[in-house]
Amino acid sequence: MNKKLIILFCAIIAVSLIASAIVFFAGSGSGESSDEKLPPGVTLIKTPEQDDAEFPPGFPDPEEHFIKLPDTPNLAEGKNVESGEVTEVFIAANAVDGDLTSYWESKGLPIDYTIDLADTYTIQTVAVRLNPAPIWEPRTQTFEIFVSTDGSSFTSVAPSERHQFDPDSGNIVRVDFEPTAARYVRLHFTEKSSGRSNGAQASEIQVYE
Repeated sequence: MNKKLIILFCAIIAVSLIASAIVFFAGSGSGESSDEKLPPGVTLIKTPEQDDAEFPPGFPDPEEHFIKLPDTPNLAEGKNVESGEVTEVFIAANAVDGDLTSYWESKGLPIDYTIDLADTYTIQTVAVRLNPAPIWEPRTQTFEIFVSTDGSSFTSVAPSERHQFDPDSGNIVRVDFEPTAARYVRLHFTEKSSGRSNGAQASEIQVYE
C-alpha cells in the first residue's frame, strides 16, 4: 500500500470517529434517557448537581463509622509543642495544626511528645489521629499519657498500652481517663508496628475536657 492510500485510510477512520463522538454527545445532551441504547444490565447515572462536596444518595459516608470524639473544643490545636528528633519535614507542630493531611513523625523510638495547653484545664480525653485515608493501613502504636500542671512533675493518667489504628474507624485512638487538672500533656511512645518508618506518627493529637 502506497503512502497516499495510507493517508486516505487514516483520514476515513478519523472522520468516522469524530462523527461518532458528535452523535454521542448530541444524544447525551438532549436531556432524554439513553438507557435504551446502553448494553443490557448497564444503567446511566447522572452526576448529581451540588455546590459542596457531599456523598450522593446510596453511597455510605465513611465518617459514620469513625470513633466519636467529644463535642467540646480541642484544647491542643495551635498550642506550643515539643518532641525529640523528627524525620525530615514532619515537625512536631504538624500534630496540632488542625490538618489531618499533615503529620508529625519522630526519627526513632522511644520518644516524648509534649503539649503546652497555655492554661490549666480539667481534661479527661486524649485522641491520637492518623490520616483516615485507606493508604494509611492499619497499624499499632504503644504509648503512655502523662500530665503536669508545672511542666516539671508529670503523673501518668493512662498506662502504656498498644493501641490499634484502623482507617475503617477513622484511624482514631481515643483514650479516656479520670478528670485531671493539667496544663502540660505528654505522650511517651515506645512502639509502632508499621514498617514504613522507625518513628512514632500522629496527624493530630487532640485534648478535651
